Amino acid sequence: MLFVGRNGTGRSGDKLLTPPRVIQETNKTIATILRGDVKILKKLAAYVVSSGGKRIRPLFIYYLGKANNLEGKELIRLGALLEIVHAASLLHDDVIDRADERRGQPTGAKLFGNKQVVLGGDHLLSSGLQYLNTLGNPHYMAVFTDAIKALSEAELVQMQHHFDLKTDLKTHGRIVDGKTAVLFRAAGALVAILHQNGGDFYRSATAALGESFGRYFQHRDDYLDYFDAQRLRKKGLQDFANGIVTRPLAFLLKAVSRPEYAGLKAEWSHAQKSGQVRAEGEILRLMQKYRIEEKCRELLRSDENRILAGLAALPEKEPREIISREFQKILAVRAA
Repeated sequence: MLFVGRNGTGRSGDKLLTPPRVIQETNKTIATILRGDVKILKKLAAYVVSSGGKRIRPLFIYYLGKANNLEGKELIRLGALLEIVHAASLLHDDVIDRADERRGQPTGAKLFGNKQVVLGGDHLLSSGLQYLNTLGNPHYMAVFTDAIKALSEAELVQMQHHFDLKTDLKTHGRIVDGKTAVLFRAAGALVAILHQNGGDFYRSATAALGESFGRYFQHRDDYLDYFDAQRLRKKGLQDFANGIVTRPLAFLLKAVSRPEYAGLKAEWSHAQKSGQVRAEGEILRLMQKYRIEEKCRELLRSDENRILAGLAALPEKEPREIISREFQKILAVRAA
């Protein structure tokens, strides 16, 4: 049986890991990559490992790769690197957003201070890229540098449209692709590199599936923010309070009357000054009046069905079933 080495792209017969074991191995790899002797870097590394959450990106690339019969150790390494890039972007985002909490937990900026977190995020990226070089595949670097570039560009676009009530869905889609979908697309592209030994990996079925998964993941959060924020473990309408136009608000703005639009604009201005949503009940009433929740649910269901069909087409049964099961755990509206 041929195994994928650090420079190879063959097939694998190694044992399929359970999701908890994938997370455990990912955390161990992250800790190894971020090892250092500077006190604050040790604290940041521990913070990144302990606050990792569901590790959906490492799980995604691992089971997507195993569903194509690829070697697990390489997939764990690549998943850990994706998570380091994601963690670095969150550290920087929390400084930009002046956030004290993320999903009910103190942010790195709150714990360590803005200056140390910015430099720490830079250190995470440089440590990840340094480790990436040791894997010996030149195609990997293209995928990771493209992803890092897209993350920074999307953040700049979002900053440019901060509290811009005229932000359209095309712009929001660009932000979603750059901030969330890009790392899932990268996961799919990395699987294609291993599976195809190069080629046009961005046009692969696995890259397309990753991009769809990432878009869904963000649009799900956008939906829950207005209609079921408890599942996000945060207060509702935070996107409105933070001056971000997502699909629910964009659909509502197109549907309301002129007086209603003026009222929303006044609430938007209040949120910009105070950081608080004053008329949550009125906003949700308008959402109900114009059936915005139903419209968003319909789009999410369509995305869910497309992703489940793509997962069902993966060749290897056991990892295919696991990745489908993990995806169904995060479905926003399947039971609605």
